[in-house]
Amino acid sequence: MPSLLGVRITQENVTSGAEFIALLEELSRELESGGPTVDDFLLRWAAVLPGEGPGEPGWPGLARQVVAALAAEPTGGAEAAEGKFDEPEVHTRDQLGALLTALAADFVRDRREVAAVVALKGPWWGDTGDWAHGTLSAVLESWAAWLDAVLGRPRPFGGGDLEPVTWGSVAEQLLAARVYE
Repeated sequence: MPSLLGVRITQENVTSGAEFIALLEELSRELESGGPTVDDFLLRWAAVLPGEGPGEPGWPGLARQVVAALAAEPTGGAEAAEGKFDEPEVHTRDQLGALLTALAADFVRDRREVAAVVALKGPWWGDTGDWAHGTLSAVLESWAAWLDAVLGRPRPFGGGDLEPVTWGSVAEQLLAARVYE
């Protein structure tokens, strides 16, 4: 498979957390000038999750999922969630799919709320909302930075093991990328 968007590190090259971080960083740079919205990417990912099969994703499987989501057809985006996001537990592929869909709706809700406050108070009001970043490029960069900060190090505030990569650890990574600055 040719590399996506000119990305030199392809999903076939990813066998470790460090290589996955490098892939996220490269994708982030490639998407700085445009790409899908965060909610569209999350919905694309939910649509391309692998069917029932070998179980856990691993770093190579996670890389394939991210690249497949970027290459998938646009979804048209999510509808805004009604209320604040509640972090569910994730142990299965189906639960990760539900989380991706919920995160997409939460992103749209959050961006609308931020836009309403900015319209009322001006652009320098000081809070970016529940999501630390408003672009996919920035979310991928945040995801890479968080992984780089925690992978292979003791985690002072707990959390599950990130390796081996499981559906639950993917969910933890996404939830961290949502807020990490």
